[in-house]
Amino acid sequence: MKILKFIGKVLLALLALLIAVILFYYARDPAVFRRMLAGPGMGVVTETVKNSPQEAVKGTPVDDLLLAPADTIEPAALAAAEAYATKTNSVALLVYHKGALRYEKYWPGFDRDTITDPFSAHKTVMGLLMGAAIADGVIKSIDEPAATYLPEWANDARNKIRIRDLLQMSSGLETPPFGTWTGLRVTLGSELEETVLALPSVKPPGSDFQYSNANSQVLGIILQRASGKRYAEYLSERLWSRLGVPTAHVWLDREGGMARTFCCLYTNARSWLKVGRFIVDQGRVGAEQVVPAEWISAMATPAPTNPNYGLQLWIGSPAGKERKYNDKTVKAFHSEPFAADDMIYIDGFGGQRVYMVPSQELIIVRTGEARFDWDDAIIPNAILRGIRPVGDAQ
Repeated sequence: MKILKFIGKVLLALLALLIAVILFYYARDPAVFRRMLAGPGMGVVTETVKNSPQEAVKGTPVDDLLLAPADTIEPAALAAAEAYATKTNSVALLVYHKGALRYEKYWPGFDRDTITDPFSAHKTVMGLLMGAAIADGVIKSIDEPAATYLPEWANDARNKIRIRDLLQMSSGLETPPFGTWTGLRVTLGSELEETVLALPSVKPPGSDFQYSNANSQVLGIILQRASGKRYAEYLSERLWSRLGVPTAHVWLDREGGMARTFCCLYTNARSWLKVGRFIVDQGRVGAEQVVPAEWISAMATPAPTNPNYGLQLWIGSPAGKERKYNDKTVKAFHSEPFAADDMIYIDGFGGQRVYMVPSQELIIVRTGEARFDWDDAIIPNAILRGIRPVGDAQ
């Protein structure tokens, strides 16, 4: 009986300690706990309304997507892509080839107006905006020290971090793992600037690739400070309103606070198709050069620390069957190398993808359930192998 009483006291003490720890962290940032309990389910991309507050990124919708038969791609190839998209609980699958939307499918319950969470796909849009800011002189160069815009970093080792290092995910900043308090505050918290700007430098800048939400969030802070405008306002003015897409929304850390620039640009699949087309068209919308072509090329140029990553954009070559995000998370999986040497792509958690192959004038968009077992090779390779030779369209 004494042993049982002792065990009971120990369990009660542990429970009291656990409650005390939870209350301590709750007092520091209640938003983390509210969002854990009331936010979207794991892997669910269509519950964006549960993430609040949000801020509009005003767009100007233009119905300029040419629709054409899928006669440039073998039906069996489209069927294979559709089968995998069905298996993985997709929302949308779009295939744009040779200047026209050849295939567009939405699964039951969804349509072209369905808004989804693209997760990290926002990083690439933010990277495009950085190119516009540099072209306009809002930011002088990506080789400037980030501390030029972040006085919080001026007097320690972080004053050596360049904007380029952040863009290439090689800043040397600590990478907060998801599930830790810092990781949760980045993902769900209400003080983004305070959280990411407090991260210490743990490696020399430019020495090691570590894909981290914090790098992209710091870049968003720099853009907001350098432009003197709200991030959503600057994004709309300089890029989003020129793409011919509807108004999107960004998720803020709190009312009137900072946008999450590493994720959560809420829009539909056709908008992501137009982002892909914008990249393939080298930063042009019609006759307007919105972002310099040189910047698009720079985004697709391999970083010294990772040949499969450029400036907030993934690169398909050199070929491989897996790629590293960072030392603390799972790797992305390919059942085989990509079937095109010039594959570039926008990557959002669990299979939110915009695959682009400029040599084939090909763009593929997939949105849907976020899955840890997403195979990056199946859909793009099926389509690439099914492209009919010029003159063989039926």
